[in-house]
Amino acid sequence: MKWDFFISHASEDKEEIARPLAEFLISKGYSVWYDEFTLLLGDSLRRKIEEGLKESNYGIVILSHNFFKKEWPQRELDGLNSIEIAGKKKIIPLWHKLTYNDVIKYSPTLADKIGVSSDKGLDFIYNQLKALVSPNETIEFEIKNNKDLKNYKSSTITENQVDNIFDSNIFKNNIIDNIIT
Repeated sequence: MKWDFFISHASEDKEEIARPLAEFLISKGYSVWYDEFTLLLGDSLRRKIEEGLKESNYGIVILSHNFFKKEWPQRELDGLNSIEIAGKKKIIPLWHKLTYNDVIKYSPTLADKIGVSSDKGLDFIYNQLKALVSPNETIEFEIKNNKDLKNYKSSTITENQVDNIFDSNIFKNNIIDNIIT
């Protein structure tokens, strides 16, 4: 694959989240298909987007009210969805200024996918992506105000420690609150 991530977004979300996310991921050593960094004068927009969709390991789809009003980003999502139907996990939803109920109204099938909110910040998003892309490496993971998991507070932990956290009932009961909102 040429790119680790393809970033799908509405142009209205470029300044606030799409470009900062692309720049942040690149600064962490990931390869990113992002329109401003990939497209050149004279390129076929459709062909380059299709190449990016096919040649990226994951598609980060920045879901926002703007996203659901635009044709091109939804075509990108359709392409990523087609790849997933063929059997490869591809879509990473990033909720930008949306609630779970908003996503259900726009797309019930997307509401079923665990996503991350842009409200959590770039560091949190990066740690979630790193855990997905490199599950055997240590990740930075912060847990606040949880008496049963206080040993892990503000520390870098190993994969086994992450597994123990994910296996805990406390974490399972709060997963939506901790990851999505």
